[in-house]
Amino acid sequence: MHICFVCREYVPSLRGGGIASYIKEMAIGLHNAGHQVTVICASDDTTKESIADENGIHVIRLKGGDFYIPEVEKKNNFCKFRIFYRFYSYRKKILQAVNKLKNIDIIEVPDFGAEAYFLNKLSIPIVIRLHTPSLFDRETLGIAQYHGWKKLFYWTDKKELKVIQQAQYISSCSTSLKEWCVNNLSINEKKIHVTYNPVKLSSSASQKIFENEKPTYQIVFAGTISKVKGCADLIEAGRILTEKYHINITLTLYGKTGSYAEELKPLEKRYPWLKIAGKINRDQLIKEYQSADLVCFPSWWDNMPMVCIEAMQAGAIVLGSSSGGMNEIITDGENGFLAEPRNPELWAEKMYTILNLNKSQKTLISNNSIQRINHDFSTETITKQMIEYYQNVISNFKQHKHESSIR
Repeated sequence: MHICFVCREYVPSLRGGGIASYIKEMAIGLHNAGHQVTVICASDDTTKESIADENGIHVIRLKGGDFYIPEVEKKNNFCKFRIFYRFYSYRKKILQAVNKLKNIDIIEVPDFGAEAYFLNKLSIPIVIRLHTPSLFDRETLGIAQYHGWKKLFYWTDKKELKVIQQAQYISSCSTSLKEWCVNNLSINEKKIHVTYNPVKLSSSASQKIFENEKPTYQIVFAGTISKVKGCADLIEAGRILTEKYHINITLTLYGKTGSYAEELKPLEKRYPWLKIAGKINRDQLIKEYQSADLVCFPSWWDNMPMVCIEAMQAGAIVLGSSSGGMNEIITDGENGFLAEPRNPELWAEKMYTILNLNKSQKTLISNNSIQRINHDFSTETITKQMIEYYQNVISNFKQHKHESSIR
């Protein structure tokens, strides 16, 4: 097969996030399985374009992207409006790039960004991969309603939902996200195929050494430092843990920062055990998982977060949110722990219980965590599942095309 991935973000990129990591793992897995892979993405410098072979994967980085990276381009007053005045032009560039390629069997495009906007004109099967639409409201778990200046973005974000609703083939990274689309977008559940996100297995994953008691416990969070990721809730749980349960801790928040992280910064002076560390690279983060006594992901809702999968594969004891895809990864008390989000008192109590488990109990949870990820989330496992899905889509598409031609 010749598989083409379309996505603005692809590693390496300053815009690279969870979607970029997913596509990178899938591209490598498919290439290693003997398939031809092309990635059409955007150049960080929107004035430049490049074509390269990156370890056997054909990567096309288009110019004219509808975003702005201040570290790359000189700022001007119009940069922030590119999402509007370059919306159509950039997506037409994607269509043009696809048309120049030969023998594409299937194209996969993420929901985020509506980059498949013009691709339904092609006689090639298009799979929309659900990662989480922009209009997913993590507070109400419905469709977001924008107010004030944010209404400007409602125009583009609605186009994401339109692309999803019109899609013939849809895959989802979690059952939770599939159910959201069925309930909120009136999509037939039979149209959405669930395949989890893959993770590159770490050769350094090994049995962690735990202690029955420690003078200070290391607690780690990873992800975008934001309100809906439960960062303030976790800090409050840390306060309760230290003041009510008299547990000595360090709580370090790693991840992408912004205005919300700046709002939380003054809390570092109030709580000496708190550190908002910002973004670090993946290898460093894996080491933090391996040394932590507890890794927490208190998101109000999350799809199938790579940080959770990677932390568990590193042998960390994970406490995750029960809202969303983490309850599809974690079996509470067996290979990790779950707690209802937006409840700091409950999280503090659960954290206290976990930290006070004895050495053998922690070791069992850690080993079960590694086994769970290695067995069900490895790149090799997920790649096999996706290849089977792609083949079914291609066969179904050809069948429908043939039936249409003889009518």
